[in-house]
Amino acid sequence: MKQLFFIPFLFCALHCFGQSYDIKINNDYFLLGTLNDYMGRDKYSAVTNRVDEYYPNEQSLVSYLDSIFQNSYPDLAPSKSPKTGRLELRSTLLAQKMNDFYDFQSSGRGIYCGKADFNTLELDSLAKTPDFRSKYFESVYTGRVKADIFTSDSERFSFIVGAFIRFGGKKDSLYYISIPNSVSKVNVLAEQLKYLKCTNVNYIIKKDYIPCSHTVYFTPTEELKNYLETSRHKFGGL
Repeated sequence: MKQLFFIPFLFCALHCFGQSYDIKINNDYFLLGTLNDYMGRDKYSAVTNRVDEYYPNEQSLVSYLDSIFQNSYPDLAPSKSPKTGRLELRSTLLAQKMNDFYDFQSSGRGIYCGKADFNTLELDSLAKTPDFRSKYFESVYTGRVKADIFTSDSERFSFIVGAFIRFGGKKDSLYYISIPNSVSKVNVLAEQLKYLKCTNVNYIIKKDYIPCSHTVYFTPTEELKNYLETSRHKFGGL
């Protein structure tokens, strides 16, 4: 996970793009690009209003996203999980808007949803009761990014820039975006890069690693390169 010290400048930079670089950023698709895809996007009652969660060193990204969406989503609020120490952005409406970009299916996993502390439960005896699973656990649904959500190149560029800002970089002459255990996002990125006629698009999965590495390498078109290089220069490099 890269350091995101350059994100405080993001708000100004992205809004300057249209003036000096003729670059237009769609905030919804930019946010979608930044969302994590580790084992997909979870959906269950406790995270109904969670936009995403972040590592502590991503505070600047959280602050930036809060700033660009706060006026449209007054319930948007950053928080910190007392259990994990991770940062979160929560907003019922914005989380639902992001969920609309996904197809959700049952993951086959369950998560504890009881009121009592899980560690205090007498599991051996509770497991013998007929309503144990329905009372204490709920199904977790896994979201995969839909393939038909793009209607313009501006949306595609914004999505790619968002993913690049949080998960990408440059290795020699190639650009890359890498998300561990990605369920769908890296694949969608590869498809959109090909659609935009980028070259050397190579989606590599390294299954011998834990977590499994999902990386797409590419050489951008001049227009996309303008987006990415503007990001690199404006935000201190990636």
